[in-house]
Amino acid sequence: MTPTDSDPPHPLHRLLPWLIWGLGTFLFSFVHFQRVAPGVMVDTLMREFAVGGALLGNLSAVYFYSYAIFQVPAGLIVDAYGSRRIMVLSALLIAVGCFVFALAETVPGAFAGRLLIGIGGGATFVVALNLAAVWFPPARFALLSGLTVGAGVAGAVVGQVPLAWAVETVGWRSAMLVTGAVALVAGIGAILALRLPRPSAQGLRPVSPGRGGLLVGFRAVLAQRDLWILTGAGSGNMSVMLAFGGLWAVPWLVQVHGMTRGQAAVAVSLNAVGWVVGSPLLGWIGQRLGGRKTPFVCANLVSLACFAALILVPGHGTVALHGLLFLQGLATGAVVLVFTTTHERFAGQESVTLGIVNTGIMFATALFQPLVGWALDLNWHGDMVEGARVYDAAAYQSGLSLLLIGGVVAVLSGLMLPETAKVRASGGSD
Repeated sequence: MTPTDSDPPHPLHRLLPWLIWGLGTFLFSFVHFQRVAPGVMVDTLMREFAVGGALLGNLSAVYFYSYAIFQVPAGLIVDAYGSRRIMVLSALLIAVGCFVFALAETVPGAFAGRLLIGIGGGATFVVALNLAAVWFPPARFALLSGLTVGAGVAGAVVGQVPLAWAVETVGWRSAMLVTGAVALVAGIGAILALRLPRPSAQGLRPVSPGRGGLLVGFRAVLAQRDLWILTGAGSGNMSVMLAFGGLWAVPWLVQVHGMTRGQAAVAVSLNAVGWVVGSPLLGWIGQRLGGRKTPFVCANLVSLACFAALILVPGHGTVALHGLLFLQGLATGAVVLVFTTTHERFAGQESVTLGIVNTGIMFATALFQPLVGWALDLNWHGDMVEGARVYDAAAYQSGLSLLLIGGVVAVLSGLMLPETAKVRASGGSD
């Protein structure tokens, strides 16, 4: 039978929050692994399915579209019914998607697999942050949201070097079958988590803040100007890194800077490592300063400058490339300030509002990835190596320069961020 709110505290009650949140965060991390997977298989997938940059960009982007579309429904469901049931469904859908993608013989089959992975992954972000909100005291949310984002990026790190090695050693299909098995094991863990006590049995906040008037509250949230400012800030901040690091960074480093795929994967991993470090660090800085706007704007100016230097200034050595990639990733960690502000500004509706913000991030990324591919194809001179298109430095510069738009949007939106930390500190409310 399912535990109820009247159940006595579990003997492991001190570990339960970490176990539950840890499982949700692992799934979010695994989804980030899947996000970057096509980036280390660009030439392999081009040969396998006989596609160019634009179509490959859409194959990667379909994950972001499906992920984004499920954000708001997931937020509504989580706010009404809690996180653990939807966590089970997410893990199983991801597993099926991995298997379908690995076994696909045609482009539509590959699209179907990526679509299922995106749908399953769409709930993992709001699930992880909802678990942090309901299983821990409010004062820990800024740190836990930073750790959640950092764990997600850690998944992207794993998705670079080891996956590149696996693709070259056993082939991309076998590598993806293994990832499907991992998702299946996580789904079994999520099923077992349903047997654990609820947060209210631990003296914490109830799982569901209430189901009545859910759609009415949703419409009221959509009318809030602050929500769209936060969505613009998060979308601009993240789209640069996700569109670049998630797909085009590895081929750019290989074709323009002469790296091997393994060397390029290491370099891109440094971008993700910077994000892992930057997320909790900038969350802590925002908490210490009592404000989010200044650190967010400053960090995004650094991110914009680093990315512009990467793609517009030629002749970087390996050390400079590594340094710029790490620093740009670290500055991108400022997105945690957007998530924390959203949680504070929309208390009680944080799952759906975080879902809306993350929807904007995913749609922006899904727009930029094929847009860059389209620009690359437009500037392609017909060169091919082993059936895969090869683009020159000028083509990459034209395509990747489009991502600077995201950085500008992040800075401009950041200047309008609401300062919820000061409101909370003074005991007031919006």
